[in-house]
Amino acid sequence: MTDLDLIGEAADGFEGVEKILQNPPDIALIDIDLPGISGITVIGMLRNKLPGLKIIALSSYSEKGYVTGAMQAGADGYLLKAISITALVDFLREFAQGKQPVSPYLLDLAVAHKNSLENDEDVHISPREKQVLKLLAEGKSNKQIADEIFLSIETVKTHIKNIFQKLEVKSRMEAVIVGRQRKLID
Repeated sequence: MTDLDLIGEAADGFEGVEKILQNPPDIALIDIDLPGISGITVIGMLRNKLPGLKIIALSSYSEKGYVTGAMQAGADGYLLKAISITALVDFLREFAQGKQPVSPYLLDLAVAHKNSLENDEDVHISPREKQVLKLLAEGKSNKQIADEIFLSIETVKTHIKNIFQKLEVKSRMEAVIVGRQRKLID
């Protein structure tokens, strides 16, 4: 398992935030049920401080409230603790490659939540934002998007920020889900 390194762990939410801010990992695996402060609060704090951090919520709860709470806070994925270590490692590898590690059941909950929040107003995103959203759906990183459509990484980040605001989402996965629901992308 030389392609994955554990660079830290924490006993509670406060320590976790502190360690991640001091030494940001590529992917943060956050337990929802943490002592001190909840994992959902930790996800929100990290999303505000490190908007580019990839965050996976890890939980023993499959209830809709936990899944949607984590997604609203800014988690990019949601996994149940019942997952085997082998499957977890596979999910982390896939996530690092741009795939979304969410079981179909949990993804259905996230989509149902987004459907319940939708309003009837049309979302107007520019052709360039649609192009960026389509590349997000393909699992491309900011650098890959920038290289593919000949933009700076900062410009790509600005487009993604605008997409998030217009679609009222907090993660790439939510943007893709809502973009597909609203037929902005295939």
